[in-house]
Amino acid sequence: MAVKYQNPPVIYAVAKLIFSESIGNYGEDKYKGFLLSVKELGFDSYTLSKVQGIQFKQSDNQFSASPSNSERVGYFSSNRKRCAVINENALELRLTEYNNHSSFLDSFCRFVELCKNNEIAIGNSLSEVELHYVDLFVPSEHALQDMFNSIAMPNNQFYSETDDMLKVGAIQFTRILSSGRTKVSVNLEQLKFINSLKRKLLPDSLIEPDNKLAMPINSDRLFGYHQNNDYAIVHTCCSSLIDQLEVPKEKMRDKLEELYRESRKTFDLMINPDVCNKVWKVEN
Repeated sequence: MAVKYQNPPVIYAVAKLIFSESIGNYGEDKYKGFLLSVKELGFDSYTLSKVQGIQFKQSDNQFSASPSNSERVGYFSSNRKRCAVINENALELRLTEYNNHSSFLDSFCRFVELCKNNEIAIGNSLSEVELHYVDLFVPSEHALQDMFNSIAMPNNQFYSETDDMLKVGAIQFTRILSSGRTKVSVNLEQLKFINSLKRKLLPDSLIEPDNKLAMPINSDRLFGYHQNNDYAIVHTCCSSLIDQLEVPKEKMRDKLEELYRESRKTFDLMINPDVCNKVWKVEN
C-alpha cells in the first residue's frame, strides 16, 4: 500500500487523452450547454481561450509553417484549483488541489464520458493517454541531496559561486517498457533563487501559456517558514499508446491505474524515505 502524506509534495497533476486527429472546435452555445453536465464534477464556470501558434505541414517532402489560432475551453471549480480543458486534439483534467489518485482518475474518466455523451470528440481515433505528476522537493533540516536515493544533484556537477543570483540544473530520464507501448519520463530540475518571490513551480512543458486558463498553486505549505531557496521540481510523466477508435470506460480506467502504478513506483524508488517521511509527515 502506498504511503500517504499529510503534506504531500505533489502540487500539480494532469490526466490527458490525446486524439490522432483534430476533434474540432465548437460554438459557445455548445460549451455553455456542456457546463450543465460538468457541474456534477464541481465545475461552475468556463473560459474560452485563443493562443496564437504555428502550424507545421508536410507535403512532397516539403515543410511549411503558418500562423494558427488554437482555441480551447477550460471549465473551473469555484477556487480554480480544478480545471477541465478541451482543445483541438485533447481532453484533460488538471488539479492543483490533489487528494488521492482514485478520485482524480475517476473524475477524469467521468469527464471523458460526459464529453462523449454530449457529442464532443465523438468518432475520433485515440492516440495516447498521459498521466503527469509534478512534485516539489523542499528540504527543511536536511540538504536537498538527502531527500533523494542515489541521485546526484545537477547543480553540483559544475562550478558555481555561493552568491550566484540563480542556479538551474536538470536531469532527464526516459524508459520504454517491455510492451513497447508505455513510456515513463522523469525530469528533475534543481533550482536556487536568491529572490524567493521569483520561484518557478512548474516545468516548462506544463506552464499554461494563457492567463485565462491559469490555476493557483499553493507552494507555501511546502516551503513553510524555512524559505529555502534550494529546491527541486520533479515531473513524472507516464504515457501509453492507444491507436484505436474507442476505449471502454473500464479499460480506460484500468490503463490509467497502470500508469499511476508506474509513476508511483518511480517516485517511491527515487526518494529517501527516512528523510522524506519526516518532511512530508506520514499519515497514520
